[in-house]
Amino acid sequence: MKSGPELFLIEEGETLILYAPLRRVMARINAGTRVALRKELAGEALDDDQRAAVDTLRHHGFFDELSPPPVPEKFEPTHVTLFPTDACNLRCRYCYAAAEEGAHKLPMEAARAAIDLVAENSVRLGRSNFLVGFHGNGEPFMAYDVIRECAEYTQHTAKRLGTKGFLTSATNGVLSESQLDFVLAWFTALNISSDILPDLQNRQRPFPGGAGSFDVVDNTIKRIDAAGLNYGIRATLTESCVERLTEMADFVMEHYPSCSQVHLEPAWEVGRALTTGERTPMAETFVSQYLTAVEKLGNKGVKLVYSGARQDLLSPTFCSVCRGSFTVSAEAKVTSCYEVCTEEDPRSERFLFGRYDFESGRYLFDEEKMDALATLHVSNMPYCRDCFCKWHCAGDCAAKLLGTKAPEDHSGSARCIINRALTKKQILRKMGIESNASEITEGEIVHV
Repeated sequence: MKSGPELFLIEEGETLILYAPLRRVMARINAGTRVALRKELAGEALDDDQRAAVDTLRHHGFFDELSPPPVPEKFEPTHVTLFPTDACNLRCRYCYAAAEEGAHKLPMEAARAAIDLVAENSVRLGRSNFLVGFHGNGEPFMAYDVIRECAEYTQHTAKRLGTKGFLTSATNGVLSESQLDFVLAWFTALNISSDILPDLQNRQRPFPGGAGSFDVVDNTIKRIDAAGLNYGIRATLTESCVERLTEMADFVMEHYPSCSQVHLEPAWEVGRALTTGERTPMAETFVSQYLTAVEKLGNKGVKLVYSGARQDLLSPTFCSVCRGSFTVSAEAKVTSCYEVCTEEDPRSERFLFGRYDFESGRYLFDEEKMDALATLHVSNMPYCRDCFCKWHCAGDCAAKLLGTKAPEDHSGSARCIINRALTKKQILRKMGIESNASEITEGEIVHV
């Protein structure tokens, strides 16, 4: 379904930027062109100068009718994320899953069936490879035997089908030397959760008895870094540490020079944070600190990223929650969201949409739930209708912002302030416009 032109006016002081996200065009305009635009869109008569201004914009595609990014029609995953276990060897103060010892380990028959499914889809769809990732509401390498067997089966399956299978994993970095040897031999990429600075890591991500984990994780990162494996660091910012963001980025540059990116996210007040008292930082503080760090780092190598600021991406959904997300929990349940993986979670009725059937040896999917998940896109969120970020953050994280609510009940959050501010900054940079981070507020965005 095609839409009319979506035009947004972004104001930065006296500078006006016309932005058409679906057309991927932006331009500086003056106050006269702004008046001409509003008259044109209202169907009013234009004088010669106004007509010339509008025709110039039309020539550059600002008024083109374009189809919004589509939601995938079929569920044909070529990537599976496996949760080997729900056990964890750390007690992170803000853990969304409040992971502890855990009681479940992913059965290998369920893991093999999932790998078969994505590998066979990949070959049938003409893809050159398939991907097997490890994540979880626990630490994946707490079930090291499962990971090893999955890796071997992935290689075997790829050889059998004449394709390639790649392995990736998230980890808290508490790995033994033999596990590190295995990762370096078998894996394509690693995402290491760490709060980087020694005192922050030891305080916020301790072992069960309270001992600090920095030394172990630092050893892991340095070995990965020296070996040249593609990896990134994922850090969580709480109210108490957000103002040390630049210090964290500097530490990475000095100690982990091969790190491809540092992924920064504000803490979310769920899970263990509800009992430890860890707080979400103020949105304005997160934005200011993030932009200060970006400006200071410049082009020095390490890249800072935040999940809701992605101006280069056009998407109807924040993630693949609508269709395509194939994640298997340690209990062999299929979820569309990493954060919702147990039936005890009140959101599970929405996000758990399948399971491995041990009798038939295959995955069973609830088509009705899949159809409902397919509605969780930004076109169904009236709150986002007039936001210039709508095709970039795409309504943001459905699990966090919607939970069990209907898409039309989306009402925004502090993350929306962050998303708009950082995406606006990305647009200004592309236009070569400098701005004061402290002046970026959501009220500065005007729909033409």
